Amino acid sequence: MTALRRLLLAVLALALAGCTGLPRADLGSTTLRSTSDKATGPLDSLVWDLPAGEPTTLDYQQAGDSSPYLVVSNLCDSLLRLNPDFSTSPALARSWDQPDSRTLVLHLRDDVRFWDGTALTSADVVYSLKRQLDPNAIASSFFGNVKSIDATGTHTVTIRFTRTDELFLKELATTAGTVVQARYAQRAGKKFGTAAGGLMCSGPFELASWKSGASIELKANPHYWDARYRAHARKVTLLFVTDTTALTQALASGAIDGTYDVPNAALPSLKGSVAGQLYYGPSLKSVQVAPLQDKGIAAEPDIRRALSLAIDRTQLADTVYRGAATPSTTVLPATGWDPEARAVYQKAAADLPRHTTPTAADLRTARALVAKHPGLRSGTLAIAAGNQDQVNAAAVIQQAARSIGITLTIRQLPALQFSSMFYDPTYRRGLDFVLAEAFLDIPDPLDWIPALVMPNAMFNWAGFDDPAVTSALTKARETPDPHERAVLITGAQRSWEARTLAVPLLSPYEVTYMNKRITGATTSFAQTFSPSLALIGSR
Repeated sequence: MTALRRLLLAVLALALAGCTGLPRADLGSTTLRSTSDKATGPLDSLVWDLPAGEPTTLDYQQAGDSSPYLVVSNLCDSLLRLNPDFSTSPALARSWDQPDSRTLVLHLRDDVRFWDGTALTSADVVYSLKRQLDPNAIASSFFGNVKSIDATGTHTVTIRFTRTDELFLKELATTAGTVVQARYAQRAGKKFGTAAGGLMCSGPFELASWKSGASIELKANPHYWDARYRAHARKVTLLFVTDTTALTQALASGAIDGTYDVPNAALPSLKGSVAGQLYYGPSLKSVQVAPLQDKGIAAEPDIRRALSLAIDRTQLADTVYRGAATPSTTVLPATGWDPEARAVYQKAAADLPRHTTPTAADLRTARALVAKHPGLRSGTLAIAAGNQDQVNAAAVIQQAARSIGITLTIRQLPALQFSSMFYDPTYRRGLDFVLAEAFLDIPDPLDWIPALVMPNAMFNWAGFDDPAVTSALTKARETPDPHERAVLITGAQRSWEARTLAVPLLSPYEVTYMNKRITGATTSFAQTFSPSLALIGSR
């Protein structure tokens, strides 16, 4: 047995015993930061890791995970910019008008060039946005109210809606608003966004190469239109190291300069590293146990409720997540609330049952719920292979399930299979639950909640269908006033939380690591949908 194997078994044993032995990276009074110090100079090269693994595609239409999101956002511009504080600002669209509640007019910049030197026109924007109308597009739900998208001038695009849509404009700051060169994409066909087909965009980096299984190389675009985001690094090498131990060693040794989404299992080692620094920032993430099937153990609300009552969230936050997360009892993280109606969401959350640390009464209730379903006593929990955070958390969840009479088998899936599972049902066969790190793209509950609770929605694998919830969320999206919208959303929230549609566990922080020779990174979750790598340079 290797030393590494013995170490992993020892960590798991501690987790099963209650995690009391796992080291914690005490954050103390650390303040969450949205940005690191600004870079002062250029870099010849930057080596960055994608801990979620190699992207399945760089086609923005099919990008649906943190790895492709980050790469696409550094290669391709969106119509709006997502800022580190989660606000939005102009990007390819220099301004916009809304002459009425069902019309949006985008006024495009006239100084933008694609990497090949050709000018961006409204035809490229129309083509790019119309691709999102495809029901198979990851962002298609954001385009559900779109009636038409037309070029109404060389640098003007007019979008008309079937009904008022408060969400649409905000989403244009994510990959939902990504713009590519129409001619290139049409010629590339099915190869567009692949290692063989490539891309043609206008972002601060160009795609230099993609060696499947090894790395993606970016090179600086010297003619980038936005001086604020002009790349400091002449070359960026993106690696796909998903094994926590290997990544920790590479970061500590300087072989990899930095990464977003640092595994929490790496925090104790990296916190004391003389080679680099950890940064903690606000996030839009939610860790949860989500059902993957509409029948069997995962589809039964009583079983999901029982698991929720039995899992010790405080233990998970303190030991498995090393203090870089807070316990959560709702699937909607507090950072995802509309800032203008925070008080409404706060009151609704306070009124929901709270059971972050199980009591004897909670466990009795949980066992009674399980006893009602004698045929539903075993299932599988999918996690990402090599991710020590998920291994440790799954061990805690497995033990909690065992304490109430449920046997959960942990199944580790390779990174590509784990990512594909969220969008391809064939990868969900034989699985009941997944330990998922869900996230909102922007701080608006309607960005993500409908995908979980609306009938036949992308992540509604358990088949939840409540006409009252559907009606409330549909009306909320038509409601411009944030307070009125919040009342509708929180009213619907009581229904899906009552059925424990997913088992919410934690609201994690965004954790970034950078070698001390570099700085400039966005350290909030906004790094996912902005050209954040372009800001990284020398100190």
